[in-house]
Amino acid sequence: MAMATLPDPLDPPLTPAEFARLGWITARFPLAWVRTGRRRRLLLLALAAPGFFTVFATPLHRSLALLALGLVLFAASVAFRRWSEPLCARAEAAALWPPPTPPMETRSHA
Repeated sequence: MAMATLPDPLDPPLTPAEFARLGWITARFPLAWVRTGRRRRLLLLALAAPGFFTVFATPLHRSLALLALGLVLFAASVAFRRWSEPLCARAEAAALWPPPTPPMETRSHA
């Protein structure tokens, strides 16, 4: 499996469609899960785990349908990672990612 390459500093700016994809990612997942590359890798593992376990548990169940479902789930998680990671890396290189978080409200116990 090839490693993700770093974005070229001469890449064109993000297009409106790429901004929409970035917005889709932040709308579907909590920002804490997708803020850094490490957390996005952990998200990949969390998304891939059900498919991985289904594929390797198939000999216990002897079900072709479960094997196919596991392969589809695993492939979908890898495809999501390949679809979203270059976009996040380009947004980080352009200083557009991570999006700013609102300041936490401080409470006084008076």
